[in-house]
Amino acid sequence: MVFLGVLISFQLQNYSQSKAIKSKNELFLKSLVSEIDANIAYCEEHLSQLKNMLVINETIEQEFRFDKPFLMKLHNANPFGHSYLEDGSYRYWTAPSDYENLYLWMITWWNTFAQNEIYFNSLVSNGLLLEIKDADLRNRIEGIYSTKKRRVIVNEQLLKANSDKIFEWAEAKRDASVISRSRDYVFTELKDLQLKNLIEDRSYRIELRVMSLEHYIQSLYTVREDLAQIKL
Repeated sequence: MVFLGVLISFQLQNYSQSKAIKSKNELFLKSLVSEIDANIAYCEEHLSQLKNMLVINETIEQEFRFDKPFLMKLHNANPFGHSYLEDGSYRYWTAPSDYENLYLWMITWWNTFAQNEIYFNSLVSNGLLLEIKDADLRNRIEGIYSTKKRRVIVNEQLLKANSDKIFEWAEAKRDASVISRSRDYVFTELKDLQLKNLIEDRSYRIELRVMSLEHYIQSLYTVREDLAQIKL
């Protein structure tokens, strides 16, 4: 009787532990899926911003115009400049006050890519990602946050480098003037071949960002679907 009691006690303990592990794994999977869902939403909004940026830049490239009313009209129809509200939502810069410093951001912004990776990083550091037994799926999840994301970041950096050159071009023109010149004056009255080439390069860099982000979003959707099929 004592032996049977001990045996039953061990079985109950093992069952309780197995149930706790399963519950932990289910929570882990649910949290990972939630983070991927949030990143899909973020990336799709980011992609929309980049596409609007491309429309604006290609129009500027074609007409080679930088006057403020022209730029404001373009951005009102295709907004990408934004800030975040307290609830995390976007406020796109289309109010008249948003355009007071237009030449500091509209032609030289690259839109920083900053998705949420807090939960994924904690899973990797704690070894919990190994709870997914499918090695191929694990590798693809890790690939999203490393190799595939790296392609997105590289194209972001290339656009930033181009944007910095445009800003440096404008500041060099201002500094070379014998009297104080506004950026409005520089872009409308002192535009030259160098600026035209930089704007053309900018369109190309934005196109690469759009393409790499589209592929990245598709990878997120694919992994999200695979995770939904896992039975714990």
